[in-house]
Amino acid sequence: MLLEILPMLITSFTSLSVPAPVPSSMTSRTEIVSFTPDAVSCADGSVQSTGLVRPLSVVWTRYASSSDVAPPPTYGFSFAIDAQGRVRTIRQHVRSLSNYYFDTSDLAPALAVSHFPASAPHAACSVRYKASFRPIETAAMSDLYELASRPEVTGTPAGLFERVRPADSTCPTQPGQYRRLNLPAFEKLPSIVGGSAWVFFAFDVDTSGKPSRARALGSSGDTALDTAGLHALLANRYAPGPGYRGCTYHFYRTDNSNHAAPELPSDAPADMSDQPSCAVDPKSISGLLNGSAYPKPFSRRHIEGVAVVGYDTAPWGAVGNVKVLLSEPDETFGNVARNAISNARVTENDTGRRGCIQRIRFKLPPTRIAR
Repeated sequence: MLLEILPMLITSFTSLSVPAPVPSSMTSRTEIVSFTPDAVSCADGSVQSTGLVRPLSVVWTRYASSSDVAPPPTYGFSFAIDAQGRVRTIRQHVRSLSNYYFDTSDLAPALAVSHFPASAPHAACSVRYKASFRPIETAAMSDLYELASRPEVTGTPAGLFERVRPADSTCPTQPGQYRRLNLPAFEKLPSIVGGSAWVFFAFDVDTSGKPSRARALGSSGDTALDTAGLHALLANRYAPGPGYRGCTYHFYRTDNSNHAAPELPSDAPADMSDQPSCAVDPKSISGLLNGSAYPKPFSRRHIEGVAVVGYDTAPWGAVGNVKVLLSEPDETFGNVARNAISNARVTENDTGRRGCIQRIRFKLPPTRIAR
């Protein structure tokens, strides 16, 4: 039986943790971290990389002394490219420990949705992403507008919103309650392949609650989104009030097509999960079955995956010797499957079994409309 994993929306509560005090000799600085790839090379030479999708920038706070001059880190990946130009078999290079602790979870997903020219397959490919840092106070406005437009940015400092707020703004966070809220017809806009599009607007609101003087302060360059967003914004209506200058609004959309997992090769080990002594108790892998174990960075970019896991079982129902035999398009899917099966149980039996095989497919719900 092929096990299919669907992601779900869950609410989780985490324990409160108190960070260690920052030594008085250290300073803190909030920065935007961007990731720049170098050239892609494969065993048969360099490959045109115009379809390489840029990873999402992140925000972090650096705590460091004046003598801290550690060079920016670099993150390397190996992968393959199939005949259709899709990226496969992504594996991150082992890195030495460093003092940089920011979110790099979008590097592999961004690589997975990248697309190269269709041609003969390429093996033993590699790429490196170098991190670069810009303080919020001096970062390019285009970077700030993009971050302020994204719906899932965590840890965003107040300083970012202070910089994107128009200098002459008299607008509170919300210029009154909505009387009418409009969105662009995202489903009618030209599709986006791999990446995202955004536009960040400033506008005024008169005393009747009608927007005016809407203008784009920043944009990714998607003219269809810019135009549709402008029309939608001007059609909004707010509760009557004193009138405001310099209010802001944004729209953001992504590639909303599901990126299907690769087909398993013909020589992939056959599934044995329904055979005696191999069948896993569904209650012991609830995280896989209810979708809460689906790796969020890949769900965010609509990436499906597949894994093949081997394992042994003991007469008393324990599962052991769990190995990832196949994981596509990235090793993360295999790691998630291995961790789940390692904690699984089977029905107690007389002999146990060696060499069980479980195929696990990570599936997404039907295509969602972009935000």
